[in-house]
Amino acid sequence: MGGQGHKAAPVRRRCHRCHGSGRAPCRICSGKGEVMVGTDGQGRPRFDRCAGCLGLKHTRCPHCGGEGFLVS
Repeated sequence: MGGQGHKAAPVRRRCHRCHGSGRAPCRICSGKGEVMVGTDGQGRPRFDRCAGCLGLKHTRCPHCGGEGFLVS
C-alpha cells in the first residue's frame, strides 16, 4: 500500500482569538457599546450607541468568522 497518500481528517481547533465564543470586542467602541458623538452646551461629552455593534459590545470574531473554531 505504499504511497497512497491518505489525507488526515480536518482538525477543528478552538479559535485562539475569541476562545471559542465566536464573538470579539467591537473594534469601533472597544467593547463599551457607545461612542462619543460630541459635546453638549456645557462642554460635557455626549455618547450614542455604537453603530459597529449596535450597543451589544461584541461583534463576530474576524479571525474565525464567528464560528468559534478553526479547521486545519
